[in-house]
Amino acid sequence: MSLSRERQRGGRAPIASGMTLIDVLVGSALLLVVFLALFGALRASLSLSAIDQAEATAVEVANTQMEYLRGLNYEALGTQGGIPSGFVPQYATSTVDGAPYVVHTFIDYYDDPADGTGTADTNGITTDYKKAVVSVSYAAGGFPRLVTLASNFAPPGIESNTAGGTLDIHVVDASDNAVSGASVRIVNASTSPAIDFTTLTDSSGMVSIGGATSSPDYQIYVSKSGDSSAQTYPRTAINVNPTPGFLTVRQDQTTTSTFAIDRLATLIISSFSPATTTVFSDSFASTANLAGEKNAIVSDGSVQLASGALSGSVQSIPISPSYLDSWGLLNASLSTPSGASVVVRVLDASGNLLPDSVLAGNSTGFSSFPVSLIGVSTTSYPTLALSATLSRSSTSTNPDLRSWSLSHTQGPEPFPNSRFLLTGTKTIGSTASSAPLYKTQVTGITGSTGSVTETLEWDAYTLSASTTVLESCPPGPYQLAPGSATSTKLVQGSLGNASLGVTVMNTQGGAIGNARVVLSSPSFAAALPTDACGVAYFAAIAPGTYSLVTSAPGYTTMSDLNLPISGQATTTVSLSLQ
Repeated sequence: MSLSRERQRGGRAPIASGMTLIDVLVGSALLLVVFLALFGALRASLSLSAIDQAEATAVEVANTQMEYLRGLNYEALGTQGGIPSGFVPQYATSTVDGAPYVVHTFIDYYDDPADGTGTADTNGITTDYKKAVVSVSYAAGGFPRLVTLASNFAPPGIESNTAGGTLDIHVVDASDNAVSGASVRIVNASTSPAIDFTTLTDSSGMVSIGGATSSPDYQIYVSKSGDSSAQTYPRTAINVNPTPGFLTVRQDQTTTSTFAIDRLATLIISSFSPATTTVFSDSFASTANLAGEKNAIVSDGSVQLASGALSGSVQSIPISPSYLDSWGLLNASLSTPSGASVVVRVLDASGNLLPDSVLAGNSTGFSSFPVSLIGVSTTSYPTLALSATLSRSSTSTNPDLRSWSLSHTQGPEPFPNSRFLLTGTKTIGSTASSAPLYKTQVTGITGSTGSVTETLEWDAYTLSASTTVLESCPPGPYQLAPGSATSTKLVQGSLGNASLGVTVMNTQGGAIGNARVVLSSPSFAAALPTDACGVAYFAAIAPGTYSLVTSAPGYTTMSDLNLPISGQATTTVSLSLQ
């Protein structure tokens, strides 16, 4: 009644004051979004604060080390194992709030350009003052970080000669361009104190060390991440003429040496066995190689019709060779008395007949052999099966299928665990008999896949292997440029008592890759593509006279219908453009 009165007065109905479950969920979700945003901002702020705090600590550690250096006597300003020598450790670690800060101190002489540098120095003094660089490395925010301070230290009086000489190291790449940021380690165990320190080349690829103690035993090691390395080599009983040998520094003289490094290259070595022709055959000693029989039985080493049946059939298991290159010859041995017949047909992987456009006469079937399947595409038909139909006009006659076979050529297949030796041309010296000692000799193995990748410095490499290398494509030596990636394919193994190697070239002498080479005889048929070097090998074949047909897209076809093969035969076929 009251509601009616409100409506009569033109007023509104009262609104319920309680919240629904949906209101609560929406409100909670909004609060969660706001909270996560605030939490993310707080977390980012704390992370930035921690990074800033770590950087401030690193700067303080670096300043403390620099102030310590400023408190040293000029003559004592040097590092342990460095040039100039002193008592300051090259590396030290300070721990602040549980976090390590690694301090690297590097001190060397500086040749002020005000009076000329190097040989152009007007007073001949290249050790004008000392320069100290303090680097503090630390981790913050999950990343490595670095703070660096540098300061010059002048002698208390006028500049004066420092005992020793100057060591100039120049680092270049394969094209003789300067390499900056290369690591140069200088070692001399014969000085007192011993020297062992590392510095970096400048933008001109130079490291110049003044005040080096006179000595003939300076060892140099040059490297850079991702690059090859270079060094000096000691004289030993084997390496009697090291190249380069240790460097000699003499009083008031400059010793200069150049070292070449560059980006590492890769050589991918893949090893394969030569292609071979094998045969799927069944002489029906059992039903193991049959996928099915209909009104037919296997008896006494042949397929026969079942008792009372006038027709029947058998089908072989699928034939699916690995690394298939070509199908070969279909053969069968039949017994067909008068009034009986046996025909053999070829099926695809689904059990369907190959059309006559692919294999002429297949729909009718074959009773005369051999039948060549060279023209059947291995791409379209990587799997085949054989089917035979037996029939007779009366049960008094008995057709027999005594055997059948299908040859195929497969390979080259990966040749696993091939051991090899790679030898570069760069030398590090020679023996007493002047025999060269090579810088790079790598012993490797291709492993289970027949392939391996070697990381090498730029050079020309020859390859030798424990198993006979029939072909290398491309042929060695392998010229590796800095930063390059090169692949080579090796054909290794035995060719058998008789084989044929075919090289296919154009009239200008260039190799023709992926040419089709067909070798056949009344009892043999195989087809192979040539590799990138224009070569194909037919291994383990019977001596005899063969027909060789060679073709390639865009070229005329060449045929040799009377090619004798015995032993390890080779032939070169030249194709002309169409």
